[in-house]
Amino acid sequence: MPLIFFRIFKNIFFSGLLVVLFIGCSAETKLASGVKLYDIGEYNSAVEKFRKMDFENRYYRGQAAFYLAMSYYQIGQGPRASAYFERAIRYGFSDPVAYFYLGQSLRMREEYEEAVTAYEKFLEHDVGNSAALNGIRSCRMALKNPKETRYELEVNRDLRSRESDYSSAFAGDDYSTVYFSSMRGGDKKKITNPITGQGSSRIFSAIQDGEGGWEDPVLFVGGEDPVFDDGTPAFSFDGKEMFFTRCTFSEEGPQGASIMVRKRSGGRWGEPEKLVLGSDSLVFAHPAISPDGNTLYFVSDMPGGFGGKDLWKVTRSSGSDWGIPENLGIEINTPADEMFPTVRSDGRLYFSSDGLVGYGGLDIFEAVFVSDTVGWAVENLGLPLNSPGHDFGIVFRGERNMGFLSSSRGSYRGVDQMFDFHLPLIEAMIEGEVLDEEGDPVEEAMVRVVGNNGTNFTTKTSSRGRFNFVLQPEANYIIMVSAEGFYNGKADLSTRGMEESDDVETSIVLQSVEN
Repeated sequence: MPLIFFRIFKNIFFSGLLVVLFIGCSAETKLASGVKLYDIGEYNSAVEKFRKMDFENRYYRGQAAFYLAMSYYQIGQGPRASAYFERAIRYGFSDPVAYFYLGQSLRMREEYEEAVTAYEKFLEHDVGNSAALNGIRSCRMALKNPKETRYELEVNRDLRSRESDYSSAFAGDDYSTVYFSSMRGGDKKKITNPITGQGSSRIFSAIQDGEGGWEDPVLFVGGEDPVFDDGTPAFSFDGKEMFFTRCTFSEEGPQGASIMVRKRSGGRWGEPEKLVLGSDSLVFAHPAISPDGNTLYFVSDMPGGFGGKDLWKVTRSSGSDWGIPENLGIEINTPADEMFPTVRSDGRLYFSSDGLVGYGGLDIFEAVFVSDTVGWAVENLGLPLNSPGHDFGIVFRGERNMGFLSSSRGSYRGVDQMFDFHLPLIEAMIEGEVLDEEGDPVEEAMVRVVGNNGTNFTTKTSSRGRFNFVLQPEANYIIMVSAEGFYNGKADLSTRGMEESDDVETSIVLQSVEN
């Protein structure tokens, strides 16, 4: 998971437990060197440091195991982290927060019953904690009542690399070019990021070829500078503005995240400009723009939220002047993290959360604004769009139920890949026959189909009296048949309530006019 864009934060419960009691103690000094890397957010560097530590004292072993587990957890390697949380507990690590994060990590391994046990251990020390209770609800949902959908998805092999590829976007209604974030090397020598252990994040684009695949990705304009980490592109629906996240660094570690905007004029993109959305946070990230271009959704940990990273919005009335940020409210935001918003062409909002009831790490949710009094109606997108891993950055091709999403599913290293998804059409294949009263086929009979959804077409029967056609779901149809020497016949068909494609057989018997 590209934690570089949001893991500059204090954890829900954990803000540093090590107390250096003896400055001159070599064990304390060694441990503190790793903790410092963790505290400034250089999690991959912290992993490398803690993995090399070897203490005889159980206390230090427990501390090192816990920080190693947390470092793995922060870079999206929850399944790997679980073993070190268990080790920290075994060595007597004293803070019960280890049980909470053990539960989180076990969920990502689909070990739901064991995760419930870990959450319950944590709740013995923090009764009623909402995050742990949601963790238990998530496990029980996954075990007893998972939401299965008909969506199908697979890794996009044209766009993938050995590093994380994530958060794709289209420019307006042009679906022939996809823009996405990637930590691959590109044209430059790979620079290992101390947070993720992967390359620097930059924005790439790829053009669709004539066979439905994608050509080799190329760096987007301005992506050559390795000083910054750029990602999560979002385009206005007229294709004239591009918003993205930019992270900056110094020798002291990550310095925060900002939202940048480029404007296109005459077919050329201008230089990026920083959007000033507030002064009380170092993190403004993950932009998403409404269809009318006047509402910008984004992620921040500014004061006034519910904890962790929250989703906010800001509107502009004219020109480029943005108003005062507004939190999206309790229906969406939790004490954990909500992030990676995207907006569909009809205005529906999508985002990811690890605080709402879900199947693993980050889950993707759909949010529809109901009213000022009711707020937002939020729904988990279910399986297989969500998984035990981190799922985020969903983008649709307009009104079609297809597009891209990003996921770490199946990756022990926490590497994200872009997945193609689509919702197969539900169709009823009608196989019919027209017979006379003796059961013999009637050839060249005229078959007309009329539906309450506007369907209206005709076909003829074969020499064996057969006909076939495809009908769409959720409609009622009348099949009318006429043939020379016979009275007209008809049959009623309904595809309402169909949950999957099916073959339907029907026979229509015509009465001879001579009888």
